[in-house]
Amino acid sequence: MAETSKATGIFDEEQHIMNNSFKEQAYTLIKDAIIYQRFREDAIYSQEGICQELGISRTPVREALLELQQEGYVYFCRGKGIKIVPLDTKVVHDILEMRLYTEQTSAYLAGQRATEIDLRRMKTSLDEIENNLVTKDGVLLYHLDHKFHRELAMAAHNSWLLQSVEKILDNYLRFEVKTVYNNSIDAKVVLGEHRDIYEAVKIHNSEKAKQAAERHLRNSYNRTLSKYWNVK
Repeated sequence: MAETSKATGIFDEEQHIMNNSFKEQAYTLIKDAIIYQRFREDAIYSQEGICQELGISRTPVREALLELQQEGYVYFCRGKGIKIVPLDTKVVHDILEMRLYTEQTSAYLAGQRATEIDLRRMKTSLDEIENNLVTKDGVLLYHLDHKFHRELAMAAHNSWLLQSVEKILDNYLRFEVKTVYNNSIDAKVVLGEHRDIYEAVKIHNSEKAKQAAERHLRNSYNRTLSKYWNVK
């Protein structure tokens, strides 16, 4: 049964108000709390508690929540608050399947189209991951991990593909258990798989890049998400 919460302690202490609109701030912070699982699936949270913790007034918070409702992250429970939408096994499997094929396409097209700027961005992301492995900070490392995947999609130079990849990556974080970077051996294996993709893109070998992306994602699913991926 869902529990009602005032959302105390949901948002990271380091997060603070930026210069963009209050609605955009609220949207970003609430969505981040959902995709990094600081909000519990199926739990109900009061709008008042969220407003108090963010230090943002009710109107922009409500506008942000309405947008998140349209995107399938939350829905309004009349008289109770906001419920975090759970993802069932079939939806999770569908997301995994879509990610597998969209990212293979990203890698293939990046192998044809990546510029020197794209390659520098991807290389910088990989170096950032390597430099931060010692922290074992799951949230930071997954943020950097997905930054690399977004930059791979950017290197494909197809705006519709990039939008699809970004949406899939955000929803992927809603159920990813985020344990791989807790283990230094597994973390280095993941980094090596990322580098294989990068090296193939760097030499503009589209087929090799596609194969490296497929191998990386299938390995990732088997490492931490086999209970979803192996469902028939």
